Amino acid sequence: MNKLTAVILASCLCWSSVASVSSASTVDEKAVNAKCYVQLVGGGETISLWLVKPSLLKSLPSTISGQEILVISTQKKAHIYRAEECVLADDDFKIARARVMDKETPR
Repeated sequence: MNKLTAVILASCLCWSSVASVSSASTVDEKAVNAKCYVQLVGGGETISLWLVKPSLLKSLPSTISGQEILVISTQKKAHIYRAEECVLADDDFKIARARVMDKETPR
């Protein structure tokens, strides 16, 4: 009985140390604020705000297509048709229309 208890305890300790090492690599990456210039289904455009991990910023435009968001200016929900550009919240958009809308978007 004591040997069985020792084996179970040892395997639990080994498993918990492996789990903590594998989760440590994902914990180190903190989420950042991002903003996207998006076109909406049915027409319209807006700036959409997101909280993502830095490694996922490049794939954010394809990830958010089809997502339902609350459009701040109209207080209505809409679906994203296409994300034209996504950048970090402190960065400027390359698209001129997006820069203008970004300045008008309340935070």
